[in-house]
Amino acid sequence: MEHLNEQVLHASFGTGKIIGAEEDKITVRFDDKTGDKEFMYPEAFEQYLKMQDPSKQEQMDEEVRQKKERTAEGKRAEEQERVDEQDRLAAEKAAARKKPSRKKAAAAPKN
Repeated sequence: MEHLNEQVLHASFGTGKIIGAEEDKITVRFDDKTGDKEFMYPEAFEQYLKMQDPSKQEQMDEEVRQKKERTAEGKRAEEQERVDEQDRLAAEKAAARKKPSRKKAAAAPKN
């Protein structure tokens, strides 16, 4: 993660430094009283954290925007899959109603 050792600001905890990072969370070290805190990454930068360096904050804003976009795309894809499955099941049900059942076909008079 390129943000290691960057200074951040939290409204309640004050100034801290990013000391650890995983794919979806970061660890920030604040003063001795507060200690280390983990935050969801990059979501925490929407509400709780702010990079002290303005250019780094611009980068973070872009990361947050991209993550939101990916999440929205994933939700749209899941919804489309759900709709497609419902359509497929409805089509199968309609096709089954159009076919005469085997009992009806056997009982039908033959000419």
